[in-house]
Amino acid sequence: MSDSGWRARIRWVVVRPHDPAVLLLGEPGALALPEAELPGQVWTAEAEATTAVLRTLVGFDAVSLRSVEEDEDQAARVQHATLAAAPRGEAAPAPGARWVGPQELAAAAAARVLDELAGGRPPSGRAPWALPGWLPAAERWLRATLDALGHVVTGPTRQVRVWELSCVLRAPTDRGAVYLKATVSSPLFVDEGAVTRALAELFPGRVPAPLAVDPDRGWMLLADFGGELGWDAPAELREDVVRAFARLQIEAAAHVDRLLAAGCLDRRLAWLAAEAQAWLPAVAATGRLPGIDAATWLSAEEAAELRGAVPQLVAMCGELATHAVPATLVHGDLHLSNVAHANVADGPGDYLFFDWSDACVAHPFVDLHAFLQEDEDQVEGGLRARLRDAYLSEWSSFEPAGRLLRAWRLAEPLGALHHAVSYRSIVASVAPPIDRHVAQSTAYWLRKVLAGVAAARDTAPAVPAGGRP
Repeated sequence: MSDSGWRARIRWVVVRPHDPAVLLLGEPGALALPEAELPGQVWTAEAEATTAVLRTLVGFDAVSLRSVEEDEDQAARVQHATLAAAPRGEAAPAPGARWVGPQELAAAAAARVLDELAGGRPPSGRAPWALPGWLPAAERWLRATLDALGHVVTGPTRQVRVWELSCVLRAPTDRGAVYLKATVSSPLFVDEGAVTRALAELFPGRVPAPLAVDPDRGWMLLADFGGELGWDAPAELREDVVRAFARLQIEAAAHVDRLLAAGCLDRRLAWLAAEAQAWLPAVAATGRLPGIDAATWLSAEEAAELRGAVPQLVAMCGELATHAVPATLVHGDLHLSNVAHANVADGPGDYLFFDWSDACVAHPFVDLHAFLQEDEDQVEGGLRARLRDAYLSEWSSFEPAGRLLRAWRLAEPLGALHHAVSYRSIVASVAPPIDRHVAQSTAYWLRKVLAGVAAARDTAPAVPAGGRP
């Protein structure tokens, strides 16, 4: 993402795959890690862009492994990032480059990378693609699978995205681009390949059908299905999307047992109430997790408010369960960069919903609350209410308008809690450094819980007795 006035200073720890050495550039006596300054801010997960810059510095193609450290100087408007990389195949370094062993390294980040790679396997919480040998193995599987499917690979495989949660590769073929997606193991992530395959069978034309799946390694192969709608989609399209997704959820409500059997997690209201009771009384401990952004974590007063809100949250789960809106398929990370225009030849859908790593069975309104967070700071007029009303109108056969609006208000803090639990799970299971958005999101959603509880308290009728799930 670019922001006028910002600069991104990126340096690379380029490691030699088969012995402990790091590439340095410069004149004798003044060797340093490869470094470049780019305009704006950079999402370092976009590996295709960052490795292209590195290639111009070192003179050979490289594989992006992971982020080593990242921070921002807000006052100077400078982003700093250190990325680990490795040569792709045999490397002939640029003139003046030199491979240096650990005893000669001045950069602590480079020494840490070498120590980590010396073990031959990723440490706990680190993604497998952080090792230099992962990409060749993935490429071999990709090419063998495509060959068996009758696709001819017509060019080199490129890394599209590399970060702590997933790695995406793109291979050009005679039938169009094909993508390999690998997802990190995390307690609330599903086997995305298996779940996506099952959803594509249930909802053809609305969920992409994988070409192949390797469940043991968490790999999934997808044909190119076109560009995402993106964050800047117009209001009319957004409204159309929320209606389409509500219709998919309504249809999915008849297949809950099949969804669970396919691997979707059971995160219905009883589960959410139990999470509130188990986690929120000790929520302050989450702020000490290495992956949490300490600068934006909750204050002591906010943590105390959350502890005090547990009985109300449990009661709200009970009241929401009395509404006729059924538990159904929940995407878990619904936004316009996870939606594409569907190919009408593939089925009846207008939109294709993808990236199902958070898929579960839960209260459906959870998803739209996440969708609307995209707009909370910049939408003018009544777009948020318009999108809400468009979505709720699809559920009108289940409850009258007043009851649907009440269910929506109950779902605001409960949906926020659902997402806070998801992000807490990620930061507890993935080794830092963690993407800044992910690192800040647990606290972000917990503050939404507090705001929603306060709003519901101000507008709610009395909670029915005996309404616990």
